[in-house]
Amino acid sequence: MPWWGTYILISIGLLLIGVVLAIWDKIKRKKRIKTLWNNQKTLNRPKGNHIKYNQYFDYLQINNKHYIDDITWNDLDLHRMFTKLNYNFTTVGEEYMYASLRNIPNHTVNELLIKKITNDQHFRESVSFILADLGRSTNNNASRFAFRHKSDEQYNPWMIIVSLLPFLSLFSFYFGISVGIFTVILAISIVMSLSMRFKSKSELLYDDIFYAVKIIDTASDLLNLKESHLDTKPPNIRSIKFLSYLMLSDDNNETNFALQIINALKMLFMTDYHIYHYALRILRKNQASYTEYYQVVGQYDLSYSVGMYRRTLPYYTLPEIGPFHTEEIYHPLLTHPVANDYTHNRGILLTGSNASGKSTFMKTIALNIVLAQAINTTTSEVFRYQPGHVLTSMNLEDSLAKGDSYFIAEIKSIKRIIRAIEHLPVTYIFIDEILRGTNTKERISSATAILNHINSNKNTTLFAATHDIELTELLKDTFDFYYFREHLTENNNIEFDYTIRKGITTTSNAIELMRIYDYPEHIYQDAKSTLATLKKLNT
Repeated sequence: MPWWGTYILISIGLLLIGVVLAIWDKIKRKKRIKTLWNNQKTLNRPKGNHIKYNQYFDYLQINNKHYIDDITWNDLDLHRMFTKLNYNFTTVGEEYMYASLRNIPNHTVNELLIKKITNDQHFRESVSFILADLGRSTNNNASRFAFRHKSDEQYNPWMIIVSLLPFLSLFSFYFGISVGIFTVILAISIVMSLSMRFKSKSELLYDDIFYAVKIIDTASDLLNLKESHLDTKPPNIRSIKFLSYLMLSDDNNETNFALQIINALKMLFMTDYHIYHYALRILRKNQASYTEYYQVVGQYDLSYSVGMYRRTLPYYTLPEIGPFHTEEIYHPLLTHPVANDYTHNRGILLTGSNASGKSTFMKTIALNIVLAQAINTTTSEVFRYQPGHVLTSMNLEDSLAKGDSYFIAEIKSIKRIIRAIEHLPVTYIFIDEILRGTNTKERISSATAILNHINSNKNTTLFAATHDIELTELLKDTFDFYYFREHLTENNNIEFDYTIRKGITTTSNAIELMRIYDYPEHIYQDAKSTLATLKKLNT
C-alpha cells in the first residue's frame, strides 16, 4: 500500500475511534441524566467565583431601565438565590435565569411548560438529553449574536489552498520517500501552526460562534418535541444547520479522548477557520432569528430548573394579582426559616431588638416579590401582589469598599430610591436602619422627612425598620407599626421567636447581649446604670 493510503487509513481509524468513544460517553451521560430528577441533582455544574452569568443581561440592560440594580441584588443575596435555583444544563439557561432574577421584562417562565416537564417523565428526559448535548461553555458570550456584533476579521479565500496542503503534500512521494516525508511534515507543520495562531487570536469569539451554532440546533430539536407549549417558531436558518455536526470539539472537556482526536484532525485541515467565518456571516444576517432560538433554549432550561427547584421546597405557591397579602411566607435561603402572615395597608415601620428578625422579614418579602416576577414561584401558602420594581437600602458594604463613608453611602442609596419612585409605575421599597451613619437628632429628623416623602407616593409600598422608637410618634398618622420581640429563658439567655406582631416594641437587648457574650462585668453594669439615668432624663 502506498504511503498516502496508509496516511488516509490512519486518519479514518482515528476518526472512528473518536466517534465510538463519543457515543459511549453519550450513553453513560444519558444514564446519569435519568437519575437527576429524583435525586434533585445537577449535571456537572462548575463552581467558582470566576464564572460569570451576566453576559446576556449586560446586553439587555442597555435598552431596559427597569431591573434589579446591584444594590438590591447584593442586599437580597440574589447570587446565592441564583445558585440555589441553578439546575440548568446549559450556559444559555444560566444566563437566561440570571436575567430573569434581575426582573428583566419578558424573561419569566412558561407555566404550561413547567407542568409538562414536571409531570411527563418521557418529555422531561427528552428535554434533558437535548439540553445536556448543548451543555455548558463556561463564561461563554454566545448571547452577543442576539445583539449587534461587530468584527473586523475578514475571510481569506487563499486559506482554502493552505488547508489542502496536507493532502497535496502526498503527491511529493512520487519524487521519493525522503522528499515525501519531508514535504508532509512541512505541510502539517505549516497548517498546524496557522491553526494554532488562528485559535489563539480568535479563541473567545471562536468558542462563542460554535456554541451559538449548537444553540440553534438545540432550539430546533426542542421545538420539534410534541407539546412544546411555546408559541415561537423562529425561521429556520438552514444554511447553518449542517455545521452542528462539526461542533464536537466545542466541549472544553480535556478528559474526553474522542473529542481531542477530532479536534486534532480539524486543526490539521484548518476546518475551524472556514467554519468560523462562514458561521459568523450567517449569524450576522440572521440576528433576529438567532435571538428567538437563544430564548427558546433559555425558556426550556429555566423551566426545567424551576420545576426541579419547586421539588426541593417544603411548600410553595404561584403568585396571584391583588392587594398585597401573604400567608406562611418564609425566607427561601434559610435552613430553618420561621413563617409569617402579613397584609399590607399602608407604609410600615418595624421595630424590635437586635437580631429579632426585622431585616430577615423585609428580605423575605422583597425576595419573594423578585421570585414571583422571575419564576412565578413564592415560598408561601398565599401570595397576592401587584407586579412592580423592588429597591432596597439595607447593606452598603460594596459602597464602603469603594471609599464612601457609611452616611454618604446611605445618602446615595436612598437618593436613587427617591428618583426611582418618581417615574416607576409600581415600587416596593425596603429600608433598614435608615441613616444609621449620623447623629441621633439629625437621623430622626431626616428619616421622618424621607420616609414621609417615599410613603406619600400612592404607587409605592414601603417597608422600613428602625431602632429609633421616636419615629413611631412622628409617623403615627401615616404608618402602621409592627415589631418583633424576644424573651429571657430560665437560663437567663435571650431567645427570639421571629414572629411579626402589630404594634411597637417595648424591649431592647443590646446591653443584655454584652452579658451573654461575656463582656467584663463592670462594662455591663456601667451600661445598665447609664441607661437608667438616660431614661430618667427623658421622663
